[in-house]
Amino acid sequence: MNASNPFQIPPCLQRADVQQRRRERFRNGFLAAVAAHVILFAVLLIQGCKNGQSAFNAKPEAPPAIAAAQPSPSPATTKPAPVVVAPVQTVAKEIVSAPVNHVETVYQVKSGDTLSRVAKIHNSTVKAIKSANSLSDERLVVGAKLKIPAA
Repeated sequence: MNASNPFQIPPCLQRADVQQRRRERFRNGFLAAVAAHVILFAVLLIQGCKNGQSAFNAKPEAPPAIAAAQPSPSPATTKPAPVVVAPVQTVAKEIVSAPVNHVETVYQVKSGDTLSRVAKIHNSTVKAIKSANSLSDERLVVGAKLKIPAA
């Protein structure tokens, strides 16, 4: 007669049980890491949206000419002070006279590129690209760097 316990799990099944537990632990750890990353990205996205929304909804500041022309309210007066607004032309001149930065983009020529295609991609003209790069014809060399003038 066999003296072993009939309710004992055989050794071959015990090894399978250990492997199964390892797999479950790994899967649970992996799922926890993925869930943590998803929550982190969601929180960052929500914060970014809130920051962008507050900047979008912010009231524009008055130009210096308008802000200086407004009198400061005094507590003794009950009548609201009239608001002095600068003429539109003055404000428009300030905006137009602001310095404009002309930034040139550098584009590296790839195989199959043409001047017209590069100009179309960068919202420029073939003539402008040729003059910016001192090109005499429309031939391009693969690997060459072209200066793309601002539109």
